[in-house]
Amino acid sequence: MSRKENKKYFEILELSADASTLEIKSSYLRLRKLYSTDSIAISPIADEFSEKSRREILRQIDEAYAKLMVMLKDEQRKSKYHHKSLDSGKVSKREEKEEELKFSGQVLRQIRKKMGIHLYEVALDTKIRIELLNEIELEKFNSLPHEAYLRGHISNYAKYLSLDSEKVADDYMERYCAWKGGDKEEPE
Repeated sequence: MSRKENKKYFEILELSADASTLEIKSSYLRLRKLYSTDSIAISPIADEFSEKSRREILRQIDEAYAKLMVMLKDEQRKSKYHHKSLDSGKVSKREEKEEELKFSGQVLRQIRKKMGIHLYEVALDTKIRIELLNEIELEKFNSLPHEAYLRGHISNYAKYLSLDSEKVADDYMERYCAWKGGDKEEPE
C-alpha cells in the first residue's frame, strides 16, 4: 500500500504522509506513553476518559504503527530492487551516507536523544538492563558481556531505534574487537 492509502494511519500517529521512520517511531512512543494508564497528561481528565476509550485509542495507535512499519519495509525493499535494476549496481547518495556512517555508542546515544527517548524507556521495552545500555553508549568495553551476548543486545537496541541492526552490530563489534585486540583503553 502507498503512503496515500495509509493516510489514516499517519493521521492516527499525528504525522504527515512524508514522515520518516524516525518520526513514526518517535510519535508512536510518545502517543503510547501519553495514553498509558500511568500518564500524568491524562490523569486530570481520567474520570471523563473511560478505560475502554483509552484501550481503543492504544489499539489504533498500535495498528497504525504496525501498518506503517510494514509499508516502510515494502518501500525500502522496492527501492533497493528498483535502484539495482535501473542503476545496474550504482549506489545512491542516501545509501552512500548510510554506508559511510559508522555506528558507535555515542552515535546510538545521539540518535536516542534526538528521538526524545529516555534510556529507562529503552530498558523497559528491550528488557536490557539500564546500566548495560549506559555502558554500551559510553563504550565501557571492559564492563560489557561476552561478544555473543553483546552483539544480541546491540542488535536489539538498534531495532528499537529502527536502525539497520546488522550494520549497527557490525560497526559496534568492530570497535569492540579493536579495543579487545589493542591496548584495552576505553575510547574517548
